[in-house]
Amino acid sequence: MIILSGQLGIVLATCVYCIKRARTAYENNSTFLGISFRASMNMKKKLDLVPYTPIPDQYPVEMTKSVELEKPTWSGSRYEILKKVAMNKEQRLEFLKEGFTDVNKNYSIVYLFLSWAALLFACLYFSVSEISTITGIFLFSAQSIAFGPLLALIMLEMDENDGYKALQIVFLVTIATGVIGYSDIYSFSESAYLASFLFISLLGLIIFGIIRIFIGFSRKAARAKAIFGAFIFTLFLLYDFNYLKKSADFGFNNWETAFSIAFTLYLDIVNLLLEILDAMSN
Repeated sequence: MIILSGQLGIVLATCVYCIKRARTAYENNSTFLGISFRASMNMKKKLDLVPYTPIPDQYPVEMTKSVELEKPTWSGSRYEILKKVAMNKEQRLEFLKEGFTDVNKNYSIVYLFLSWAALLFACLYFSVSEISTITGIFLFSAQSIAFGPLLALIMLEMDENDGYKALQIVFLVTIATGVIGYSDIYSFSESAYLASFLFISLLGLIIFGIIRIFIGFSRKAARAKAIFGAFIFTLFLLYDFNYLKKSADFGFNNWETAFSIAFTLYLDIVNLLLEILDAMSN
């Protein structure tokens, strides 16, 4: 619980800091992570920062457009990327009317995402290996620091006010599942039926996510999947908190086991948060 609380604290602190930096960037008419922000007002008349790409002030400008193909290519892609170069402002406006958009050459988010993914898999490798606990916690902390800005950008893309509500929901769900799972009211971690259901459901969520990359689903279908995903990861929390209780009862309360279980619970909580954010987004 010390490891888990520390890592969640790092993510939350980094996320809140990045959102405040985005607000400062908006107030100073500057950028944060190479992104500009404009102000909007949500239904409850609260400030909602909206990331956007400013109009270019230098030409030529490269522009792209995604066109759906009648037949997929040999690689399975159903889209073709068309490119044009606008030599001036008037030509750019014409291309915008044709459906072209400016090429975003800000790669800071891409590098941040790749760094986070690499650190995440490194933590996954450590959780099943015999590397020193100090090394594992260092990688875990670096991963949490990298995930904070990504979470902040996700919240800014939808509405950071709704994002804060999602954080509150996840906090309450985590506390409730922790109390229920650790109190051992029911042996969730010893139920073969629950384990099989969770495995099949997780596999289904992964397959749906892969298909969603290539095939567009309606917002209603995507929201239904997100709600189902939130339910599944809530059950995962019950299962893993109960597993934590069983491990302690059998004397497996050492730092190596603590790291492994903390990382598992961390993934449950992060996935639960992402599913709730997906369900709440427009």
